[in-house]
Amino acid sequence: MNSIYKKVDNLSRDNRETTFKQIAQQILKDFSKGLFRTQDELAKKCFVSKSTITQFAKIAECTGFRELQVRLKIEYENNFTEKNANYSKHLTVREYYVSFEKWISENYDFLIEFANDIKKKEEVFLFPSFQTQYASTFLIDVLEKHDYQANIFNLEKDLNKLKKIEWEKKLVLLILTGRDNGSLKLIYEYLTSIGSKVYIICSTNWKFDDDNTKAMYFDNKLCQRNYVDRNFWLINLFKLLEELLMTTEY
Repeated sequence: MNSIYKKVDNLSRDNRETTFKQIAQQILKDFSKGLFRTQDELAKKCFVSKSTITQFAKIAECTGFRELQVRLKIEYENNFTEKNANYSKHLTVREYYVSFEKWISENYDFLIEFANDIKKKEEVFLFPSFQTQYASTFLIDVLEKHDYQANIFNLEKDLNKLKKIEWEKKLVLLILTGRDNGSLKLIYEYLTSIGSKVYIICSTNWKFDDDNTKAMYFDNKLCQRNYVDRNFWLINLFKLLEELLMTTEY
């Protein structure tokens, strides 16, 4: 993942005194304090409109402000926060994969049910956190390779389409990681309110009571709560899922 911090930093060094330079400097100032303002707050602080903040995000090669903010948070967490105290810096490759196999074994029923439902539904919809976009794209490639129709739901552009889709014919997978999951939570609440079955892969701080929700939890001790480990685990998980999709008997 290219550093969004560097892109914002480059914009802050513009020789001209532009609005974008002002916004970039404010973002970097906030970043140094671990502060991440909402789009409204940043617009007011810089005396600009929300649309100008959106334009700035696109200049920084993001789809919108949400992506800009999430990527900044990820870089802050990966570079400026303490590592999980339970994580061993001396974990061997063998120990890592043994732990991965244990994780798979504990959630094998989830995977079997998910694979079976993929075969039954006409289309798979993924709702990933920004942290897990890379692994989600890998899953789309896996599904399309085997002629399953699959899409990543674009939170920036497609929210207005949510109520127009016949969800009873779709299979839904939400991936909840990181801190910026407000939109995903609203989507989950809507889908469960209409009785949709929802598969979720998430961190352990999430709890679900709905009978139609099937959850699989990350092992935070090994994933370190950062996007690199989680994408690694998910890609390996989705490769195993591919094997299940090609198998008639488990």
